[in-house]
Amino acid sequence: MRSKHRASLAVLAVAAAAGIGGAVTVAVGGGSPEPSALATRGELLSTGAGLGQGLALDGSRLVASEAGAQRELAELGGGEEVIAALTGALVPVATASADGSLIVYSTWRQLAVLDYDAPGLGLEVGDPVGVPSVRAYDREKGVDALLAGGAYAPAVSKAGAIAYAVGDEETVRQNVDYTSRVVVRNSLEGEPREWTSKSARYFPYAWVDDSLLVYQALQDSEATDLYVYRGPDDATLLAPEAYVIAVSPDGSRVLASVGRRMLEVLRVADGAIESSLALDGGAVAVDSPTTPHALMYSGSWRGDRIVASSDLGLVVLNVEEGLRIESILATPDYPHGIIEPVLVDDTHVNGWADLPDPKPVGKGTSEPAYDNALVTCDLVERTCATGEPNPAREWARWIANPSR
Repeated sequence: MRSKHRASLAVLAVAAAAGIGGAVTVAVGGGSPEPSALATRGELLSTGAGLGQGLALDGSRLVASEAGAQRELAELGGGEEVIAALTGALVPVATASADGSLIVYSTWRQLAVLDYDAPGLGLEVGDPVGVPSVRAYDREKGVDALLAGGAYAPAVSKAGAIAYAVGDEETVRQNVDYTSRVVVRNSLEGEPREWTSKSARYFPYAWVDDSLLVYQALQDSEATDLYVYRGPDDATLLAPEAYVIAVSPDGSRVLASVGRRMLEVLRVADGAIESSLALDGGAVAVDSPTTPHALMYSGSWRGDRIVASSDLGLVVLNVEEGLRIESILATPDYPHGIIEPVLVDDTHVNGWADLPDPKPVGKGTSEPAYDNALVTCDLVERTCATGEPNPAREWARWIANPSR
């Protein structure tokens, strides 16, 4: 597994080129009855087609997955790529309102012509690379419109408030920090209001009622501090050098990775640590000397169970009596594991994965490109259905909203 999926700008922005039927719901965490027991250790193997139900991105298409088949709902992006070039999987590329009628998402317009065989991909410091934007698609009206140019990382609350970061400059430039401010609209039609008066590298993640979880990048680092904003410039540090693995179903707690090796269940109201687990030697439920070195961001929390990606595969944690690892399920068919996993019920997970057989993009000046596909896994049967492959720059992603 890669050491990080929030890849640098040089990786993401320049990656190789890369109805009818029943109602479709948006995958969100929720309450659940007592979960079924899972194997403490095993392997998840791909068994072919048979994806779960939900809304998803298939490149620039918005699709509904129903009974393993995809139904196209709309063409998105306004001619731009539907990718999150500045954030990767740190925050969702697309998120939806509570009723699924509004899809708010990130796009990218490439400006630079890249030379993969040249140092620095043929770019000089300060050269324009591209322009990120946030767009919104109203499913009831069938209207796809630009919400903000030079913007990224949208988050939609249960009440319909929309947050995103707006760059101090619209254009992203090579090896120049892309500083921004956090902006909030009370609705799609509402006027944007700045929630941060000072520029920094911000990444809105999710709403918890009317509070906003925001990452702030540290200077000269890929690490971030995790803040809770309750209004304009009303911020409280929730955890230093941390990122969210999952938000509890009622929004009162988050599971965060702090300093990469420590997992902490934090109360959003006051930052108190309710439980913790050290990945470098703490007690775990799995009877094995091998435990994950780190969990990745963008997992999900349902009932007492949390699912996340790790260097060893898919990890299931349980918070019923403290914090413990319940299962570690290797994913040998996917070179970087199952990314952005969402528990859609007690034992099934939607996510996406890079596929085997990387494609070189030059003479070693950039990471190889992988096809990617949607994935649905049965944690009891330990099988995964894999969707049709997309090239690297045509993202296949489920649309899930971590806001509560």
